[in-house]
Amino acid sequence: MIKNIIFDFGGVIYNIDHGLSQKAFEDLGAINFKQLYGHQVQTGLFERLERGEIQAQDFRNSLQEILPVNITNQQIDDAWNALLIGFDKRKLELLKAIGKNYRIFLLSNTNIIHYNRFIAELNIYTDFRSLFEDVWLSHEKKMRKPEKEFYLKLMEKHLLLAKETLFIDDLDINIESAKKLGIQTYYLNNGQSMLDLFYNNKLII
Repeated sequence: MIKNIIFDFGGVIYNIDHGLSQKAFEDLGAINFKQLYGHQVQTGLFERLERGEIQAQDFRNSLQEILPVNITNQQIDDAWNALLIGFDKRKLELLKAIGKNYRIFLLSNTNIIHYNRFIAELNIYTDFRSLFEDVWLSHEKKMRKPEKEFYLKLMEKHLLLAKETLFIDDLDINIESAKKLGIQTYYLNNGQSMLDLFYNNKLII
């Protein structure tokens, strides 16, 4: 019996398109940016930012090395945030409804630049972090999916049993990592919406 639900953020709650950031950086003059960053592949610079191992300015400085000299920090942030498309406000109401019957958590690979952008947008409608019993973001916890410790430490802190916990993510490598820990999983892919999953399939509520 499922008692706990752990949600991914990007691609599940919030719509993203990595190709938009790739194009934005290439428009700024970066060559072959898609080889450095994408949904499936991220080079060390992006992983370090997601783990909170480097500051936002260190990240910007590194990208300046592959960009024309006249590119500003704001242009870099705007290009980096281009992948953040937006969200359906109905998902916020859905999370509120789910939270009445289940312990819900957020477990996301993200970074301080993206976080500052999306949290300001979400908080216009609700105190986003308060929708969850706990929020685990990679840049705050110094860990990231699919590292097993990221899942395990959240579960250990809140005494969650794997067999009673459902993890929802849109990236197969993260799903497989959770499965190896005995966590129940749902792979949200092929354009499937979180709204479809819960309302149309009547998974809960």
